[in-house]
Amino acid sequence: MRVKASFIEYPAKEASQDEISQYLRDSAELFRSQAALVEAAATKSPHDLVAGLRLMDARVDSRVLGLPRRRSRHSDPAHDPADLVIPGHTLPVSRYEKDVVHLRAAVLDHRQRDIKDATKRRLTKSWTSRLIDQGPWNWNDDPVSYDGPPALPMPVELSDAQSLRPFFQHLSGNGDDFGNLPDAQEGHEPYYNIHLLEYEKGVLYSDGRLDLCKKVVGPHNIGALMHSLRTNTFTKHFLLGNNIIGPAGAQAINQFVHDYPNRFETWYLAGNCIDSTSLGMLVDAWVWSSAVTNIWLKRNPLGPAAAPHLFRLVTQTKNLRTLDLDQTELSDAGAAHFFSLLAEYLQRNPPIALQHLYLNANGLGPLTMAALSKFLSQQNCQLQSLYMSMNPIGLSLPLLCPGIAQCSSLHRLVLSSCGLTTASVRPLLTAAAAHPSLRVLVLSQSYATADLSARFNWLDDDLVPSLVDFINASPALIYTSLGHVPMTAGGPAFSQLSTETDPASSVGGITALHRAVAAHPSLQTFDAKSIYPNNMFRTKTYRDHRWLFHATRKEAKANLIANVEKANGMSFEEWFEGERRFLLSPRDVRFIDSVYRNRDAGKARRGEMVLQKKWKEGDGVLDEVKRIDMGS
Repeated sequence: MRVKASFIEYPAKEASQDEISQYLRDSAELFRSQAALVEAAATKSPHDLVAGLRLMDARVDSRVLGLPRRRSRHSDPAHDPADLVIPGHTLPVSRYEKDVVHLRAAVLDHRQRDIKDATKRRLTKSWTSRLIDQGPWNWNDDPVSYDGPPALPMPVELSDAQSLRPFFQHLSGNGDDFGNLPDAQEGHEPYYNIHLLEYEKGVLYSDGRLDLCKKVVGPHNIGALMHSLRTNTFTKHFLLGNNIIGPAGAQAINQFVHDYPNRFETWYLAGNCIDSTSLGMLVDAWVWSSAVTNIWLKRNPLGPAAAPHLFRLVTQTKNLRTLDLDQTELSDAGAAHFFSLLAEYLQRNPPIALQHLYLNANGLGPLTMAALSKFLSQQNCQLQSLYMSMNPIGLSLPLLCPGIAQCSSLHRLVLSSCGLTTASVRPLLTAAAAHPSLRVLVLSQSYATADLSARFNWLDDDLVPSLVDFINASPALIYTSLGHVPMTAGGPAFSQLSTETDPASSVGGITALHRAVAAHPSLQTFDAKSIYPNNMFRTKTYRDHRWLFHATRKEAKANLIANVEKANGMSFEEWFEGERRFLLSPRDVRFIDSVYRNRDAGKARRGEMVLQKKWKEGDGVLDEVKRIDMGS
């Protein structure tokens, strides 16, 4: 049922009475026909009008957008079509107006749903081509370096001292998030509504965060920053991401922490050109602090030589619970060395404080899997979160499984884009089934896969029985993500069903997963999207049982929503906007939230800016940063 999108033409001023009457009759007829259509669609889908219209292969005629209204240029004749449509009603125009608003909303909602679905189709098509082009990954046929991708900061330009001076002066006066100053503006952090004070370069939040992310203090100004903080007791969380401070910065921070070891709880130093030697200087100071709880070092070229420094950091910094080593060139050999030292240490010593460890994009492979398994197997290992996405783990994943089975503290395991296959994941699911504490398992794809020379996971229909068993046997599970997968809606055997076979009892594929999710007592998030949506319904059996796939998915979604509301005491929408992030991440991530990073990410999503990922050839900024020391 498709109709034209043109409006019913409003009569001109010089129109005859017959023309006006015809316009009113046409408007009334359009109103009645579309109101009847909406009523019929509502009976098919009471809670989702657009879904009901789609089941009828219909849509509300967009000409209802031009029906006369009380408060429009058509307001004069509005009473007339109302009387025609609802004769004898005591307040016909108000009833008519209410129904027109409902019809207009149906048109606009349908358009928005179409746009959303078209966007999904484009994204799915993109993932389909990417995954199919790669196929199941095997290191022997398509080797990936075990050194890990280069650890470079995002391209930036160094700030001059003058642009930073007002913020530094505020800090040196023991300034907090309030200030009636011409150079600063008060505001609130989006969503969390935390009060903040923002300068041209630099933000202070009421919870003690100092935010200079992407403001590029550099090696020339880091000394002045640390000096200004000597007289400031308000700040607790130091956010200096992508500021390329280099060895000079490491020396300045080292001296500050030696003098004020318990001033900061959080050190966010991502993208600062910190190498192994510089890390050693920082560790020399941090180990004396009882205040430090989380350290973030992503995109610093620590290298494999950093393993002994990292070992010293996590065993001697007594309250360090979160350590971020994403994309630090640690390498398979370096990470294996680190975990071997830790495993040996735990055999002779009490537990360490470390709970959350980020190791994404470090070239991790078989050496790391074996050493990490030994570390996790220690009785006093207390690790809760393990993030290892975009590493060439592939067929070496089974080496990790003994440790997963024995680590009773593990809550989160994230393995996106690790070149995993059905064969390598089966042993993991067996090891993790009925795990006493595992709440999060992520086996999806990462958007940065190609940028970091990683490989997609390839989990097909053959893995579904193992996944179903894992879900059914894991009552503590609350978050499972498979992302885009080469699975079908009903499984490979579904298209061969005989007419005597009960399809509901024979269904496999993603629908079988949805059935397990629909019955799970605690799952709050589940995600699996087929890369074959346009091929699912080629056979008559698939087409005839589309209702089964949709109904099962709907049951799964309803159960997820019910579990969310039961566990969190809030609506699904409120939870999705706020608490959901803390299923996947520890709450320490709040200490590194930056309005600067979030603004740029939002602009990039909206297409308002392009995030530069690579330095221009011949740009000498990084070389300059590495050369500068405190004396220059």
